[in-house]
Amino acid sequence: MRPALDNIFFDDETFEIEVKTLNRGVVQRSAAGLDGQLTIDMGLRERKLAQTGQLRAKNEAELQRQIDAINELIDGQLHILRSSDGRVFDNLLVETFETESVIKSGAYMSCSYHITYIKQA
Repeated sequence: MRPALDNIFFDDETFEIEVKTLNRGVVQRSAAGLDGQLTIDMGLRERKLAQTGQLRAKNEAELQRQIDAINELIDGQLHILRSSDGRVFDNLLVETFETESVIKSGAYMSCSYHITYIKQA
């Protein structure tokens, strides 16, 4: 199974996903007469995921279409990421999408990318 974000497919050879730990929300307050701080546990918050790899296409126009399609997913909507090993990550908000410079190698154009997601509960 090829890795995909909604209906956008990625190259299986260069696809890597890093699932980061959950963040816990805390609020710290100080009060007069209280030695130290009061800490209020707000529970578990978001989990971030980072995806890296390479986009490949036969020409620069096709590569730019792939980049534009991913950029359109930074829309505040939730998306689904499927990895090549069968894992499914749903309720993902695309936070950032960054590409490096385009490289022409043989018959293909390619560029490295990095996508950061926030997993919603």
